[in-house]
Amino acid sequence: MFEIFALLATVLNAQVKIVDSNGLNFKTLTASFYEPRIGLMKYFDRNSLKVDIGNSLDVFQFRLGSYSCTIGVDFFAYTLVNNHGFLILRVEAIDGFFGGNVSFKSDNFSTRLRVLHRSSHLVDEYDEISATPFPFTMEFFDLIFAFERQNIRFYSGLSFIFRHKPANIDEFCIQFGFEFFKEISSHSLAFESPLFFIFSSDFKFFSSRGLNLTSGVKFGRWNSRGIFLYLVYYNGFDIYGQYFNLKREFGGFGLSFDF
Repeated sequence: MFEIFALLATVLNAQVKIVDSNGLNFKTLTASFYEPRIGLMKYFDRNSLKVDIGNSLDVFQFRLGSYSCTIGVDFFAYTLVNNHGFLILRVEAIDGFFGGNVSFKSDNFSTRLRVLHRSSHLVDEYDEISATPFPFTMEFFDLIFAFERQNIRFYSGLSFIFRHKPANIDEFCIQFGFEFFKEISSHSLAFESPLFFIFSSDFKFFSSRGLNLTSGVKFGRWNSRGIFLYLVYYNGFDIYGQYFNLKREFGGFGLSFDF
């Protein structure tokens, strides 16, 4: 029995390896809120912050013809935090996601399939007149296809919610956008890393309808680790599940630590 297990482990080890990388096989979408991030964003129209906590990791990697293939995990959350003074923060709402992904990448083409659970909650404080906590949960998959050429990446895809509560949620979402990136310096300030300008857009319709425009500068390579300073404009339905049926329009300034 041990010999069979050892033989199987040897065969798998020859084909599949633990990923040792400083970048994802499928780079997360810059202008989509439903992506893992580490950082925060200050709303311009209210005394609040959006705080992102989480990560996406490629765990296993193997080759399939000309494609680099990975299997990974996604654990992340974003919160609506109200500011009541210096470092006096109260969490109003939180949306949490966890699940896994499979991605494929060649020279110019990449695709990613995710299967995720999402739930949303009201936490420390909220307006009890206009908001009442209710069960908000879903399981869904999303499939994104991306094509990269020179300094731009186009993408499109769809998502399907196969279990959800409440019942009055649109189950399908179609998504498309692009990301323009341009190196403006091979060295940035005191860092040895390059400096990139990035402009990106993301548009969703049916469920999660909204337009997001994000632009800023990144200290580090476009598709790898770095520090991203950005401005954002959003117009669509609220990104927090507890307010999913409310229309929002806002701008903000953010900082994220890309992985």
